[in-house]
Amino acid sequence: MVNPSPNPEISLYALMAYYLRFLRQKHKMTQTQVGQLINCTKSQVSKYEGGTRQLDEHECAVLDKAWDTGGLFTILLHYAKLGVDPNWHEKLRRYLREAATLRFFYNNVIPMPFQSEGYARSLLMEGHDALIVDDVERAVTKRMEQQEAILAGDPAIWAVLDEAALRPMGGTAVMEEQRDLLLKLMSLRNISIRVIPESALPHIGIDGGFTYFELRNGGRAAFAGTVLEVGRIIEDQAEAAGVAVRFERIAARSWSEDQSREWITRMRT
Repeated sequence: MVNPSPNPEISLYALMAYYLRFLRQKHKMTQTQVGQLINCTKSQVSKYEGGTRQLDEHECAVLDKAWDTGGLFTILLHYAKLGVDPNWHEKLRRYLREAATLRFFYNNVIPMPFQSEGYARSLLMEGHDALIVDDVERAVTKRMEQQEAILAGDPAIWAVLDEAALRPMGGTAVMEEQRDLLLKLMSLRNISIRVIPESALPHIGIDGGFTYFELRNGGRAAFAGTVLEVGRIIEDQAEAAGVAVRFERIAARSWSEDQSREWITRMRT
């Protein structure tokens, strides 16, 4: 069954998906043939045409040359990257669940896979007051279920948290629960949590947090956001690799696991 093309009016990514199918059919090519052209599987071409995955720069260049588009795919990709993908929520959830290895850097709050129920509730209550979250308890339950799904497969998780992300939030009881959860997670063989101290400022993570994913099929992706519920999924392989380098540069300036554990043990609650 062929997935339908997305509405090309939704976003530039949707327009690329729509136009990919349009040109493939115009040139009387199968998805298998297009896959051979851009060196990927028929299944991946189907995802490109359905808008659930995006073409990268190399694939766009190959298609532009093969179909003599005047560079249209490359131009569309350039401008799409400047905007917002409306499917980023769904893609982020999928990558969080399916990645074999995750690398987190957060500079403002504790990342979702590590949040205690009380900590998550305090954040979501603020979202409720700001008219972003409708039902706080329902949102808390959903968040806890997502965390369970992420951790269920025992992915390798490497996390660096800015010291500011661990500041007191939600009261003493909330932060004591959160501290204890972090220490419990740090005792697991597949999870590493380190803290980058305020004394390391300035560093290249000061402008925002991000996540890097290594997928079980050998691919990679990244996520940057969210400010006012705006996020960006990075699926271009070269660009995603650059995010991994960014993480390592931040991690190199952080405390060791033992130093981080000691700091979290005595962190202010």
